[in-house]
Parts: sequence; C-alpha cells; structure tokens
Amino acid sequence: MEHDRVPKTADDTDSAAENEQLREALCSRPVIDQAKGMVMLVRGWPAARAFAALVTVSQHCNVKLRDVATVVVAAGSHAEPGLADRETERAVLAAVRVHVFGTSFE
Repeated sequence: MEHDRVPKTADDTDSAAENEQLREALCSRPVIDQAKGMVMLVRGWPAARAFAALVTVSQHCNVKLRDVATVVVAAGSHAEPGLADRETERAVLAAVRVHVFGTSFE
C-alpha cells in the first residue's frame, strides 16, 4: 500500500552515501596495498613511508589515491595503461618519479 511507505530521511541518504564510500574503499584497498608493496620493494622503505609517498603523489596531482595506485601497479607490471585519461596518467607517473625516486628520469 502506498501510504505505508516511509519517506526517506536525510539520515537514510547519509547512510547510503557512507555505505557506497565504504564499498569503494574495500574495492580500492587491494590495489593500494599492491602499489605500497611495490614502492616498499623498490625503495626498501617501510610501509608507512611508502604509503605517505603515494599520498603525496595523490595530493600533488589532485588524483584519488586508488588512481595513483592503479597507475603504479600498471607501470610496475608492464600492463595496459592504468587510467583512461593518458594525460593524468603521465602526470601521476612524473610525480611518482619525483616523490618516490627523487628524480624526473626525463
């Protein structure tokens, strides 16, 4: 019956948005951990420093951390490009060179 429906409240909308953010975080976590592990291996850094470097690249490029991680993993595994936007991908790789390797390699 139509009159039995309870209208959605702001709390319901907030909960739905929070659930979506949590789902995205769970899906993003493996690639972020992979990228962090790759940086740890290549640089010999502890986990916290490798993660901080990835966060720095994310902030510098104004790109989500999961997208930075996707680019790092794709580059490290010689896979297909990590992002559909090639310009953003090039910017992320350049920032990784600076913030992880300390050089631009160009």
